[in-house]
Amino acid sequence: MKKGIRKFLAVSLAAMMALALTACSGSGETTAQTTAETTGAAESGETAADSGSEAKSAEGLKVGLILSGPISDMSWNYTAYQGLMKIEEQGAEVFYQENVQTADAPDQFRTYSTAGVDLVFVSSDSYQDITLEAAPDYPDMQFIIINGSVNEGNVCSVQVSDEEQGFMMGVIAATASQSGSVGFVGGQEITPIINGSKGFEQGAKYVNDSIQVTTTMTGSMTDTAAAKEQSIALADAGCDVVVPMADNASLGVLEGAEDQGIHSVGTGEGQESSGPNSMLIAVNKDTAVAYLAAFEQYLNNELPTDSTVPKYGAAEGVVSLGDWQACADEVLTDEQKQSVEDIYQQLVNGEIEISLD
Repeated sequence: MKKGIRKFLAVSLAAMMALALTACSGSGETTAQTTAETTGAAESGETAADSGSEAKSAEGLKVGLILSGPISDMSWNYTAYQGLMKIEEQGAEVFYQENVQTADAPDQFRTYSTAGVDLVFVSSDSYQDITLEAAPDYPDMQFIIINGSVNEGNVCSVQVSDEEQGFMMGVIAATASQSGSVGFVGGQEITPIINGSKGFEQGAKYVNDSIQVTTTMTGSMTDTAAAKEQSIALADAGCDVVVPMADNASLGVLEGAEDQGIHSVGTGEGQESSGPNSMLIAVNKDTAVAYLAAFEQYLNNELPTDSTVPKYGAAEGVVSLGDWQACADEVLTDEQKQSVEDIYQQLVNGEIEISLD
């Protein structure tokens, strides 16, 4: 059974910040400083990543999240929000801001710093350069970039396996295709989306090495109309199964497939509402798992300080298969569905290697 989007009491960030500011002392001392003193790590020059061996408590910590899109996207930003809610359940006070443009991220860092936020999750590597530039100005805040590639000072990175999600979408698309032609619609042409497209092509050819694979990018993770146009164009070009990897804009790909009478593969639970007669299944990417794992590392002072960037995928439960939708019976036999599930299990077991070269 599909989960609906979790309903919550909408409190504006401005109000949350005002409350946080009220709670700050007149001396300007932040929660990050208090935490450092508690763990005996308030020596001059230390960053949040250096703060000693004693584990922190989630109680009293303030955790902020910067999102590139809306939490209603039933995909990347939604699962990031769910990760933040899991962190809140551990006792932390949490803040988030949706639809933050890259150029506006420094303003958000400043707001969080003023409110005494200890840990900031940055939801996309599209913010990496600007985070690295700004982070030295906030030595008492730890920054974690999801899908980043560097660990430097008070900035570290965690990755999720977009290529594994793409691979399984390719497996499904090729298995279901009757025309021998399938399409991938990406959003911004950034490393995670590029990796997803590489995985998609390899997954499709894993099933059918002669299948035709077409990849296109819209340049946006929020432009649903542009994604829909690309989906329709792929259908016109002969693709009979299309897949998205474009956060909120992914819904436009599913809508386009619906309009054109072809099939699609979703990227998150609940997306079948945008393609009730076209979406075969969703290959979910639950980034909440990565957020919670990174938070635990932060609490235990185990965030990477070398060049190692941990990656989470099918083996860790980040990439998973949803439920087969009714329209899957139009093009897939029970044996074919089982074959897809068997390939997914091979991915979980580490028996399939995806090249990013």
